[in-house]
Amino acid sequence: MHTFTIRPYNPQDDEQRVYALWQRTLGHLWPLSRAAFHRVTLASDVYQSSDHLVALVGHEVVGFAGTQAWLVPGERTPRGELMLTMVDPAHQRRGIGRALLECALAVLKVRGAEEVQVGGGGLTYFWPGVPVNLPAAWPFFQACGWTEAERSFDLVMDLRDYTTPPGICERIRLPDVTIATGTPEDGPALLAFEAQHFPIWYHFYQEVMGQGGHADVVLARHPDHGIVGASCAGHPHAAWRRHDFVWEQLLGQNVGELGPLGVLEAARENGIGLALAARVTELLRERGAETSYVGWTWLVDWYGRLGYQVWREYVMSWKRP
Repeated sequence: MHTFTIRPYNPQDDEQRVYALWQRTLGHLWPLSRAAFHRVTLASDVYQSSDHLVALVGHEVVGFAGTQAWLVPGERTPRGELMLTMVDPAHQRRGIGRALLECALAVLKVRGAEEVQVGGGGLTYFWPGVPVNLPAAWPFFQACGWTEAERSFDLVMDLRDYTTPPGICERIRLPDVTIATGTPEDGPALLAFEAQHFPIWYHFYQEVMGQGGHADVVLARHPDHGIVGASCAGHPHAAWRRHDFVWEQLLGQNVGELGPLGVLEAARENGIGLALAARVTELLRERGAETSYVGWTWLVDWYGRLGYQVWREYVMSWKRP
């Protein structure tokens, strides 16, 4: 049996070889472009040169582990994320994956993470968890001591014939709430809303508003309470959208994303969130998207009321490094 070594990832020397490893290992089920692979692994605002690792047999790259640690505003310690672990099919079951995983956890511990997620939803990511359509993946993590916490889902809908089901907006039960697109003047109030109630999304909306994307933001407002909910239409032509959709080779080029959706806790269960989702879906269609995508959600039946269907399923798991 060949021995292997693990060392830090060097983008200049390793990127093409690791991308080729992706193609051999995952490309049949998860095809993506070299540019998309680069964006997720290297172009994140939180990327650090020590984040990723490669495993080698001789001079051949046979394994890769990608990590990410980032600090959510208001939190004390960074969130640790194991973005990707893969081993060449010809070199699996030789201890390489387990060794990469242990080294990756050590990297995240040094970065200050007190809890690590398999997958990850930082500023950029491949999957929120372990894809169910990779049947050997979750058993590997189980064998390494991880336990399933829950399942999450990615949803899609064909927009070409979309119309909002009757009564969605009429069913808002909180009096005087309006649903409308944003204006430049909404920036400070929106960012204050996100910072207070959904800090994990603050940087996303900061980017959108900073790049003039106010007309793609949809806000729920109440005359007494101000903004009580927000979402965003990530359509293919949005100037603030810095990159193409990661899985366009699977879903096509004209994919729009329903951006982070949150409603003030005291205002929930009043139909506001579904009305926001419906208006964002309408905007995506109006602005040229043929498919709408909702990433990393548990609300399958809730979005299903608008016509969204499950596209992919993930096992979610966290543990201390």
